[in-house]
Amino acid sequence: MLSKLFVRFFVAILIISPSLALAQDIRIRFAKGRTSATMTGRVGSGGRICYFANAKKGQEFNATLRSKSGKVAIFETGETSYSYVIELSGDQSVCVDNMGGATTYTLTVSIR
Repeated sequence: MLSKLFVRFFVAILIISPSLALAQDIRIRFAKGRTSATMTGRVGSGGRICYFANAKKGQEFNATLRSKSGKVAIFETGETSYSYVIELSGDQSVCVDNMGGATTYTLTVSIR
């Protein structure tokens, strides 16, 4: 009985772990006195990397994304720029989604 439970647990971990590896969460650190930051990275085929930054209600959040492949987008929208006025103070997020092969990207985020 215990061995069957162990096997089921092990199989569940194998099924879940590849999907866990697809997403990464990274905190954006703004240099002292700066309102924008630029991050560069690499995202695998079909991968997603999410960035978070703290902001206050009423500030404007802007993100611009560039990549070598042209196959990355913000939140799977197909768009490479994103802007909104923050309605609730706290962590704000922007995700780089890759709809092509592995590639490098540059993401610039500003909060003003």
